[in-house]
Amino acid sequence: MMVSSWVLKTRQMSEAGKEILLREALASHMRSSRDRQLFHELLKEPRPLEDVFSFFAAFYLHSYQGIRLLTPSEVPSAGSDMKDELGAEERRQLELEVRQFFSGKQREEIDVAKLVSELIICFVDELGGANPNSDSKDKALNLLKETLKKIPSEYNSNHDIDLILEVTGWGQDWRQELYVKASGLKESALSLRDELLREHPSEVPETTILKMGLEKIFGRIEYSKGHIFDTTIPIKSWDEIASTITKRFCKPIDTLKGLRNAHEIRLHLLEVLEKEFDIPTTLENYESRLGQVVTTKAAEILSIDSDSVLDTISKFLNVDIDDVKAQLRRKGISDLSIIGPGLKSLTADSTSDSSAPAISKEELEMLERSLKALEKIENTLNGPVKGMLRSKGLRATELDKISIDMFTKDRAKLVGIEIEVLEALNNKMRVPPPAEVIRLLETREQVKSGALSSLGISSARDFSQQRTEDETIVSLRLDFIWHFTIGILTNLTRVVESYIRSKQDLLRIKALLKSIYEDTDTTLQFLREEILIDLASMRIYEMKIVYPELDAQSICTWMHARFSTKDMIAAAKDLETSISPVFEGIVDKSLDMTSLEFDNYAIAYDIMQRFLKQERLEKLAKEEFAFEAKQKEKRRIEERKEGIDVLMYLHNKARTVFRAISRVGAKGLVWTPNDTTKCANLLAYYIKTNRGRKICSACGSEPSNAKCSQHGVNFMKDSSDMDNLSIFIMRSLFEIKEGLIGTGRGVEPMSWDKAKSTIDREIGILKRKGKLTSKTNLKELMPGEINYVVGPAICAIVGKYFNESLTYAARRADIA
Repeated sequence: MMVSSWVLKTRQMSEAGKEILLREALASHMRSSRDRQLFHELLKEPRPLEDVFSFFAAFYLHSYQGIRLLTPSEVPSAGSDMKDELGAEERRQLELEVRQFFSGKQREEIDVAKLVSELIICFVDELGGANPNSDSKDKALNLLKETLKKIPSEYNSNHDIDLILEVTGWGQDWRQELYVKASGLKESALSLRDELLREHPSEVPETTILKMGLEKIFGRIEYSKGHIFDTTIPIKSWDEIASTITKRFCKPIDTLKGLRNAHEIRLHLLEVLEKEFDIPTTLENYESRLGQVVTTKAAEILSIDSDSVLDTISKFLNVDIDDVKAQLRRKGISDLSIIGPGLKSLTADSTSDSSAPAISKEELEMLERSLKALEKIENTLNGPVKGMLRSKGLRATELDKISIDMFTKDRAKLVGIEIEVLEALNNKMRVPPPAEVIRLLETREQVKSGALSSLGISSARDFSQQRTEDETIVSLRLDFIWHFTIGILTNLTRVVESYIRSKQDLLRIKALLKSIYEDTDTTLQFLREEILIDLASMRIYEMKIVYPELDAQSICTWMHARFSTKDMIAAAKDLETSISPVFEGIVDKSLDMTSLEFDNYAIAYDIMQRFLKQERLEKLAKEEFAFEAKQKEKRRIEERKEGIDVLMYLHNKARTVFRAISRVGAKGLVWTPNDTTKCANLLAYYIKTNRGRKICSACGSEPSNAKCSQHGVNFMKDSSDMDNLSIFIMRSLFEIKEGLIGTGRGVEPMSWDKAKSTIDREIGILKRKGKLTSKTNLKELMPGEINYVVGPAICAIVGKYFNESLTYAARRADIA
C-alpha cells in the first residue's frame, strides 16, 4: 500500500516541527515513508504486533530523542568505525527495556478499546434522545460499572481510568488543553528549584492525563492500588462521571449517529487486530490488513448513512468537523457522498475488474496533457483571437466558420481569413503542426467514445478532478488506519514518555549541578542536593503511577540506568554489587530494596547520591583532562617558540649557506627581499615575547637569575623594544660571523654600545624619511611599526651583512 501524506490533520500535524502529543508523533513516524524504509532495514523480519510497536518505540527513542544506553568505551574494541554496531546494540537494549515495561499491554489496550467502543454504542442506544435526569444517570453508571467489571483482574489497573476518560471525553479534552498550553508562551524567570520541581505536563501528555484522571476520580493523585471495584471512590466522583456521560449522550439521536458509526468502524478494526494479534507482521502488512476493513466495513457504513459521513469521519479521527470539511474541500472533495463508494473502489476485487480501463497512471497523465493542450488552443481561438479579429472589422459570420479543424490542414493550403486567424493565434501561443493537432483530436475522440467515458471523463478538467479525488480517497484510507492507530498507542506512548522525561530531567539537573559545584557554601550545596533527592522521589512516584505493577527494585534500577547512561542489566548489577551511599562510612554493603516501599527516602537518596558521585568523578576527570590539555598546549607553544625564534633562524641559515657554497656556488644563496620579510615577521614575534625581560643595561646580557656576571645587579632593568632591537642586531651579526668563520674560533661579538648606536642611527633615518614621528613610543612600538617599518629596516642591515659575508666566503672558496 502506498504511503501518502495526511489529508485530515489534527492541529499538531498541521503545525510543522511540534511533537507535543507523542501518540500522534509515533503514528506519523510509522506512516512516514522515510522512517518506514529505515525501520524496515532494522526490523529485518516480521514479528507479532506488540514486538513491532516495541521495536519502533526503541527506534524513535534512539533516532529522534537521542536516548543512549552505551558509550564507545563500554563496547570492546569500539571506535569510530563501529558506530553502526554500537547503535544497533543500543536499539536492541532499548527494545528489551521497552518490552519489559510494555509487555502484554498492547493486547490489553486493544481489549479495553473494544469495551470502550461497545459501551459508547450502548450509551448512544440507551441514552440517545433521553433527558439527562437521575434515571439516565443511574442507567449510565450501571452500564459503566458492568463494563468495568468485564476488564480481567490481571490487566493493568490503569485501564479502568483510561476507559472512564474515553467514555466521558475528558481525555481528549485534556489533550487539546495540554497542546494549547504547550504551544503558547512559556513561563520565564523561574528559579532553578521551581524549574526542576514543577510538573512540566506537556513533556509527558499521556502520563499527565493519567494523573489528571486519577485526581478527578479519586480526589488525589495516587497510584492505582487495584481495579476500580477494589478501591474506594468518592460518591461525588461517581456523580460527576454520570453527569458528564449523560451530558454527552443524552442528545437527539440524529446528532449521535456519527459517533455510533465511528465506533462501529473502530470495532471492526479492533476485531481484525484481535484475531491476528500474535501473527508475525510488518507495518506494511498491518496497514494492508486494516486497509481491507476500511475499504469494506467502513466504506459500507459511510455509503449507507451518507448524511452522517462528515460527522462520522470527524468523530472517528478526533478532528473538528469544520476542519474536516475544509480539508476535504481543499483536496477536491466537496460531495461527501462519494467517499464511501470511493473507498469501496479501492478493494482488490474492484481494481481487478475486467470492465475497468487497463490504462496506467503514466498513460492517464499523458491523455490529460493532450486534452489540456487541445482545450487551450480552442479557448484561445474562440476567445481572444476571434474577439480581436472582430474588432478589426472581420465579419463575424466568416469567423464563426473557423474551428480547430482548420489547423489540421497543410499551412500552404490556407487562404484569406484562415491565414489571418493562424497569424493571430501564433501571436498568442505556439500552434502545433497539423499532424500534432490531428493526434490531439483523435485522442479526445478516443476518450469520449472509449472506456473512460463510462467514468464520466471527457475533458482535462474531468481528468484533474478524477485524479485528485482518487488520490484523496487513497490518502483517506490511510488516514482512517493511522488515526485509529493513534488511539491504541496510549500505553506505548507512556513508555516513550518515561524516557523523554528522564532525558529532560537530566538537562535540568545539569544546570543545578553547575551551581552546586561553583558555590563554596556547603550549606547551600546540601540544600540543592536535597532538591535533587526530592526530584528523584517525585519521579519514582510518577513511575509507580504509570507502572503500578512494578516494585521498588525495578523502578530504581530503571532510574539508575537513566542517570548513569547504562542499560538496565548493567544498572541492576551495579546496584547489587556496589556500596550504597546510604551506608557510606558505616558499612560496606548495597541497599536491599526488595523489602522497602517504593516511596522510601533511602531509595531516592541512594539513586541520587550515586548520580552525584558519578557526576563529581566525571567533573574531576574533565578537569584533569583539561589540565593535561593545557599543559600539552603550553609545551607545544614552547616548542613552537623555538621553531620561530629569529636568532635560531639566522643561526641555521648562516651555517647551512656558508657550508654549501663550496658545493653549489653563491647563486641562489644570497639574501633576498623575501628573506627580509620573513626575518621581519620573526623579529616582530621576538620583540613581543621578550618585551620587559631583565637585561643588563651596561653590556646587553640576559642573565636568567637577574644578575649580570660582570656588572652584578646595579645595571639590571626591564628591557624596552629599543633594547631588544639592539640585542637582536648584536646577536644576529654574531650568528652570521660565527657561521662564516666557525664555532670556537674566537669570533668577537659586536659591542653593546655599537649595537645601540646602530639602532639609534636607523631610527633617526626612519624619522627623517617620515616613517616614524616624534610621538612614536620607541620603548613600546606598535605592531604595525614593528612589522612594516622598523623590522624590515633592521633586517635589511642584517641582510646586507649576510650578503657581504657570502661574498667573502665565495672568494675564500675561490668561486667568486
